[in-house]
Amino acid sequence: MTEKIKEISKALKEPEWLLAWREKRAAEAVVLPTSVKHGIAIAALFPETEPDFAQMPEYKVESTKGIEIYTWKEAMMQEEIEPIVRGLMESIFFPVAKDHYRAVGQALFQSGIVLYVQPNMTADGTFVTEKITLDTVVPASSSSDVVIVVLKEVAQCEFVSNISGGAVGSVHARTLVVISEQESQIRLTQLDLLSSGAMVMHASRAVVSGHGKVLWRELLMGNALVSSITESVLIGAGATATILQGIIATEYAVFDVDVSSRHLASETSSTIKTAGTGGDSSRTLYRGLVDMHDGVKKVSGSQAAKFLVLSPGAKIDAIPSLDIASSDVTCSHKLSISHVREGDTFYPRLRGLSDTESRALFLEGHFSDVFLGEENADMMHKILLYIEKQNLSHD
Repeated sequence: MTEKIKEISKALKEPEWLLAWREKRAAEAVVLPTSVKHGIAIAALFPETEPDFAQMPEYKVESTKGIEIYTWKEAMMQEEIEPIVRGLMESIFFPVAKDHYRAVGQALFQSGIVLYVQPNMTADGTFVTEKITLDTVVPASSSSDVVIVVLKEVAQCEFVSNISGGAVGSVHARTLVVISEQESQIRLTQLDLLSSGAMVMHASRAVVSGHGKVLWRELLMGNALVSSITESVLIGAGATATILQGIIATEYAVFDVDVSSRHLASETSSTIKTAGTGGDSSRTLYRGLVDMHDGVKKVSGSQAAKFLVLSPGAKIDAIPSLDIASSDVTCSHKLSISHVREGDTFYPRLRGLSDTESRALFLEGHFSDVFLGEENADMMHKILLYIEKQNLSHD
């Protein structure tokens, strides 16, 4: 792998520090696990064979004018951007791979995007929310990339990431890092809708400074293989993070979802909400964590996950957890895994709705508890369209 890393780094005209960084990831990959079990017989999702990550995805980017957008090669040649990227990648805040495959993906990535968002204000003193949509079409083989978003102090951004494409046996590994400086705000929307049998491996982290706000909105849908790690790290007083997830597993899909909020500073708050369904012969593994470090004060965190098993052949395992090392905190978690019961659709049927309409209304309510309000209407629209398309409202 060493020679391949040197070829990639040379082709991208990367500095020496980045070559050393890649080689370190490759060395870590050798000792990291290729299989993990969470409890008895609950195995994490990993590729069946070793991906070579030799291909590159295709990007389509649309944005407002206030966002500086760099390809990976361009970022390494920018005097202002390259030191920021180096500082992040060599720091403890860059997501360290927890398994062999993500480490190899980081060592061998050949493409990426760096977004640099500065504050923008109108003539009347109102801050402008910059907007960007990144559409990624992954190849029919294996690929990996790195996406970095840097929000400067008081900047505001809305970032939409769509991943599609792939084929049976393909693997795409993405490392996404968001750095939110003081009083900045970002809403990240991630939608995975891959071809049947394709696989994506996410390693996503937001680092939130004082009085910064990060909102994740994630939709995982379809007959795909998705290994997703989403983490918010709160490092400054007044920082808040919210993670909203919708999971709709169909056919032979496997969704391995790991979501967490880590409180490293006092006076921080976090919320995790997940709603999911498992149909056909799909499998969903969910792990949630709220972590409050020793010494933090006036901290609040909550996680709630609810799942519906829609078919006898579907399987859902959920493992919520709390790691509380301080006494001056408020924390809670809720979990439910159930079926659509007759009583759940009784009142709509009593008012004249058909069985199908009643079931569809119940499924809508299941997800709308997570994606509340007009600000999440776009997510609910996608969910309802997919439910209708997949006939999930039918028994």
